[in-house]
Amino acid sequence: MTKGFLVSYIFIKLAIKNMLNLITNQQMRQADTYTCQHLNIESVELMEQAAKAFVELFIKYSLSDKEISIVAGKGNNGGDGLAIARLLHEKGYKHIKVYILEKFNSASKDFSINLEKLQTLNIPIVYCYSLHDLPSTFDVVVDAVLGSGFNRALDSFFAAVFRHINESSNFIVSVDVPSGCPADTFDIESYDGIHAHLTICFQRPKLFFTLPESHKVTDDFKTVSIGLCEDYLQSIPSDYFWIDKGYVTALLPCRKKFSHKGSYGHVLVYSGTKTMRGASLLASKAAVKMGAGRTTLLTDAEFFPFANVFLPELMTADIGRLNDLNFDKFSAIAIGPGLGISETSREHVLRLLKLKNPLVLDADALNVLSKEDLSGHPHLVITPHMNEFDRLFGKHKTWYERLQSAKSFAQENGIVIVLKNQYTFICTPQGKVFINSTGNPAMAQGGMGDVLTGCITALLARGLKPEEAAVAGCYIHGFTADLLAEQHEVVSPSLLTDNLSKAISLLKSGPHNIN
Repeated sequence: MTKGFLVSYIFIKLAIKNMLNLITNQQMRQADTYTCQHLNIESVELMEQAAKAFVELFIKYSLSDKEISIVAGKGNNGGDGLAIARLLHEKGYKHIKVYILEKFNSASKDFSINLEKLQTLNIPIVYCYSLHDLPSTFDVVVDAVLGSGFNRALDSFFAAVFRHINESSNFIVSVDVPSGCPADTFDIESYDGIHAHLTICFQRPKLFFTLPESHKVTDDFKTVSIGLCEDYLQSIPSDYFWIDKGYVTALLPCRKKFSHKGSYGHVLVYSGTKTMRGASLLASKAAVKMGAGRTTLLTDAEFFPFANVFLPELMTADIGRLNDLNFDKFSAIAIGPGLGISETSREHVLRLLKLKNPLVLDADALNVLSKEDLSGHPHLVITPHMNEFDRLFGKHKTWYERLQSAKSFAQENGIVIVLKNQYTFICTPQGKVFINSTGNPAMAQGGMGDVLTGCITALLARGLKPEEAAVAGCYIHGFTADLLAEQHEVVSPSLLTDNLSKAISLLKSGPHNIN
């Protein structure tokens, strides 16, 4: 086992230990059973913990003056709903009404226990045998009809009820998973279940909710801990991991006393045709702000004065004298943003791919290559968006298929693939997928990917391994935007870049706001 592979192997093992592994619904039910046995508690007590966690988050949405309609099935998801109704009543919510759908053969034990508790309170309960038993409109609906274990087609009654709720509700909050959602099969081509505005997941995010297709199921999701045994959960094998703040903070290298510019690496940025100079400047500035000791822009000599006015810290190298450049002095190289797709660009990219320096390929550096060109480099990170990825690897019908292709290619070819998405997927040579939890729609502007390229390259230059640099770069990139989005409707790439250094400092120490 080589030293480099050993370091990467240790990184993966530590990452798995310190981040949330995403698991299937069946595995989650096994964790429920284990927790009850291990802690010697009844399942109804675990249900109470789940309901309390749900309510604790729910009340933060300031809905106490709204009419809250709990629509419940008669299984354990329905039991959650009844417990939620009772707890909201105890919190002082005045306008609660419970609708129990009577299209089930039987009720679960824990549902029945919670129904008995609810019947002692002054909360209206309506037993619904047909669609006409439901109100014509809803203010706020808590959807607790079908849980994560439901995995078959809906009958006509449920399809009609869910359609009515979707069309006549101002705000829908689902318990753990929207009713009718096949969260483990990723198949929603003919989906006719609940479309929630918010889903409050128990203990773990659902992998499906990180895929763009999930917008048909829920607009947003949050996750709450319900007291399951974490040691057991973390022991469950998984290839998918949710990146959190604690892990990224531990990754970031400290700036030590007596260090100097040489201690933090030297980045080379090769990007930007004459019509897309801004891409090269965004990537370069991001590398500077992310803490690279030195950053050099490889560009036309005529552009040197403009680059130095824009960013005095930036050094320059003449692309016309590429043959004279000593690449050994660069700790990491970024290639691609605004590069253009000429034959010259392709020749330059292929030449740079032969180097052993850590490389980040983005945008046109990917557009001029085929997937065969990407194999065999020991320290390669590529950062495609959906269209760039499909151009390289073929069209995909769904994001789940696309993710599986990225996962396989990264493992087979020993590279890191950063598949950009609302929740970006970082696929590693070890066959693991790390899912970035930061970022928001305010970032939807051209040039944002150029900034990400600069961020990842700077972290490579500072000594992080490709997997580490990709994970930390994506998280910090999105984290900075999340802070800025609290005050800005649009977060431009320039604004994000200007605040990278401050965001890193806040990430390490808090509190989390940028003034």
